[in-house]
Amino acid sequence: MKKTIVILTHVTFDDSPYCKYVHSHAKALVEQGYHVIVLAVIHWLPILSNFQRYKQDFMKRIKNSDKKQIIDGVEVIYQKAYSFSNLWYDSAVNLNGILYYKSIKKTMEKIMQENEVVLIDAHTFKVEGYVAYCLKKKYANIKTTVTLHGTSFYRNLNTQNGIKQIKKVFQRVDYAICVSERIKKQINALGVENTKVVYNGINQYHLEAVDKEENRYNILTVAGFVRRKNIDLILKSVKIVLNKYKNVKLTIVGEGIERANLEKLVAELKMTENVIFMGEIPNHEVQKLMNENYLFILTSVAEGFGIVYPEAMRAGCITIGTKNEGIDGFLKDGENGFLVNPDVEEIAKLIKQIYEGKFDLEKMRGKAMEAVKELTWENNVKGYIEIFEDNDERKNK
Repeated sequence: MKKTIVILTHVTFDDSPYCKYVHSHAKALVEQGYHVIVLAVIHWLPILSNFQRYKQDFMKRIKNSDKKQIIDGVEVIYQKAYSFSNLWYDSAVNLNGILYYKSIKKTMEKIMQENEVVLIDAHTFKVEGYVAYCLKKKYANIKTTVTLHGTSFYRNLNTQNGIKQIKKVFQRVDYAICVSERIKKQINALGVENTKVVYNGINQYHLEAVDKEENRYNILTVAGFVRRKNIDLILKSVKIVLNKYKNVKLTIVGEGIERANLEKLVAELKMTENVIFMGEIPNHEVQKLMNENYLFILTSVAEGFGIVYPEAMRAGCITIGTKNEGIDGFLKDGENGFLVNPDVEEIAKLIKQIYEGKFDLEKMRGKAMEAVKELTWENNVKGYIEIFEDNDERKNK
């Protein structure tokens, strides 16, 4: 019987089987020879859903007969759980977590009876983390991890009830898997020491060789249109750069609630000839765009790591990220990219310095490409496998 890893996640309606990065992680575990079962919960309360435009198409695909599927070798079990979205999010009672746990409880009991489960791997903190806590209470001998990707963890850092829940969960589960050094430092500061940094992988699409200098004035950003991504700051910075470099073109990939405000800002800044909104496009097309652009910039905050940064680095973009955020440490200022504060003048100054030739960009580009070679999904899952293999080795000694 193959060793089985159970992954707890939720359907994000991101045009993937359930969640892009979690599925990539699951596929890599299958490639390492493990039986992987993903419990992909559909948070269900349509009135409060933020994903209506995806939900209808997705639910058509998941009929009653299709609730269990094999996708890329991964066994995926879809289940519904009522969710009250952001209502009572900061309450001392984790209602959504309780509802998730109840929805998968019987399924999990069956999985435990029929498989040799060696790891329960929860993504992300607030809901799935609570469920991992409940499962660890019930199955104390099974190694259990909760992966902190950023958003939910950061949100809980801002409330007393959130901090209490973080401490409660990690007093019981075996490891907090942190996708960046910054998250590790932040959770260590709460007294949680059972932590391990494991970087996400990136998709390694083939990229055609291009002459970057031909695209010298092409700038790209990729993000969801929410305020913390600071796309408005990028627009204002590029406006300043345009005073000197008239040929600059900014391409923006993404979608979200701030779209109308961003389009209005472009009009107010009189930049309609210099800004292109691409909307949401598949990941392989995003990487093709990265390959065709010279600069990549994203000065977001409350970012766990930010996969788009290493994807841009791999595509040969000179990459600009935010100081003291998740990418800081992997993206090294002045070495394999640049780090700035989310400040319009500072961003604009750096872009102009790049165009003025004040840095050895070829050397920087080479170091960036070298750094991202380690960000494979194979290396990602090895970090998890070490957790239960170490336990097995100790048992056999």
